[in-house]
Amino acid sequence: MNTDLNKILPSGFGERLKEERKRLKLSQTQLGEIGGVAKLAQLQYESEATSPTIRYMTAIAEAGVDVNYLLFGMRFEAESLTTAQLDKIEDRAFEWVEAVAEKRSDGKLNASSRRLLYQVIRNVLIQIEQGTLPATTDIGSFIASDIALNRGR
Repeated sequence: MNTDLNKILPSGFGERLKEERKRLKLSQTQLGEIGGVAKLAQLQYESEATSPTIRYMTAIAEAGVDVNYLLFGMRFEAESLTTAQLDKIEDRAFEWVEAVAEKRSDGKLNASSRRLLYQVIRNVLIQIEQGTLPATTDIGSFIASDIALNRGR
């Protein structure tokens, strides 16, 4: 199954990807290699001509790219939260990831998809807790998108 993120990437994704690459002092070739793609694919992601796979997104996140910034255009900081608040957020994020896996027709979600979803959901919950995002933010609509249910093998 195709794990392409087409049609769900937010406007400005490519520019933020380029910004993150430069922040990490990486060339297009270097970031592409980290993500398991050639320089041409990296160039296409940055120009928004094509969209990356979940596997690519997970790999670059592990290298230090702020995936939440790529997707939402905001940096997520958790320093102001207590340990109890973070524990509650992490429990809720794990619950959301498990709910996504259960909703899939095969009941499975691979490790890369779980990791990426956990990171994104955790950071959205942090922003809700800090008041940066409204408490009415609909995490479920993100989870129900193709990135989570149809393309996260």
